[in-house]
Amino acid sequence: MAKFKTRARAVDMLGRQQIAGIPTAISELFKNAHDAYADKVEIDFYRKDRLFVLRDDGTGMTLDEFENRWLAVGTESKLKSSAMEPLYIPHNKKLRPMLGEKGIGRLSIAVIGSQLLVMTRARRRRLYPLVVAYIHWGVFECPGLNLDEIEIPTREFPNGSLPTFKDIQEMLEEFSSSLKSNPRIPQDMLTKILKDIKIFKVDPVEIDGYLKNNDSLTLKGDGHGTHFIIMPATELLIQDIDATSNVHASPLEKALCGFTNTMIPEHEPPAIITAFRDFKTDTVYDELIDKDKFFSPEEFSNADHTIIGEFDEYGQFKGNVTIYGELYKDHVIPWSGGHGLLLAVVHLRFLLPVFKAFKMNPLSPIMNIFN
Repeated sequence: MAKFKTRARAVDMLGRQQIAGIPTAISELFKNAHDAYADKVEIDFYRKDRLFVLRDDGTGMTLDEFENRWLAVGTESKLKSSAMEPLYIPHNKKLRPMLGEKGIGRLSIAVIGSQLLVMTRARRRRLYPLVVAYIHWGVFECPGLNLDEIEIPTREFPNGSLPTFKDIQEMLEEFSSSLKSNPRIPQDMLTKILKDIKIFKVDPVEIDGYLKNNDSLTLKGDGHGTHFIIMPATELLIQDIDATSNVHASPLEKALCGFTNTMIPEHEPPAIITAFRDFKTDTVYDELIDKDKFFSPEEFSNADHTIIGEFDEYGQFKGNVTIYGELYKDHVIPWSGGHGLLLAVVHLRFLLPVFKAFKMNPLSPIMNIFN
């Protein structure tokens, strides 16, 4: 019997090539931190070295979870499935809706930079050893290379210790050796990847020593959660950050500020607190998504116009609208374009020209209704 084979390029196509840009990629990582029941997720970006560090204090991953969930493309770990153990939910946390469910959000990291060091430590009924892995996303661009041919150097560090610079260099050497022994990797790509590896001078112990808010986000001692260290980050990240102005928010700010949006009075506190520090120098930084940069409840209450309500299954809006202080309760705005049909049927109707253009007719009984 024949079997499907998965090319390594599938990871690149599902991840880097499918993500709209860096703001979307970071948003996906924030979603993963939310789904891991983190209280905080923070980014520190050092322009001088183009060092990008994302940290959360979520439940983290065991070695088995990292290998069989994080490294599994399209995993059903967030779905109810008998094939995998359900995700761990801390007993003291309110159940959260899953924001990420496709199993490929983590692949978006490749948009931010080609070299990644993952450090994750699980907290369940006990603390697990720290799991550390190195990934060079460039290897997933190699044509003709199958996914199961790529070896990801992974180690465990017990007793609350962090890997040293020497530990990381040994992992890089291990990865380099595996690439050199694989004849299916084109020479030009091999040369480029090996050149990249030589400049990956990451020391987790040193980095841990100067990061902000490290008391609650460190992986030393009793710390838990997941850290992503990327270096060098793409120069496009700086362009996205600098796209902001006094009048318009940057795409990055627009994509991330909603995670801590608390402008509505009496709104529940956000499930997760976010931060993004852009270090212009080693000590001077801008806080890009600070909650004080968004609308406050007071500003919301003083707005000329407010709209609070919901849309039903027919696309009709119903809610309270305030215009210059005058309240219109239970205001209804029908959607004439829906023609009284359920949204699912309306969406299908819009897709009919696509089906017909490609001579597809998988839903002929329903399509005939609109002919």
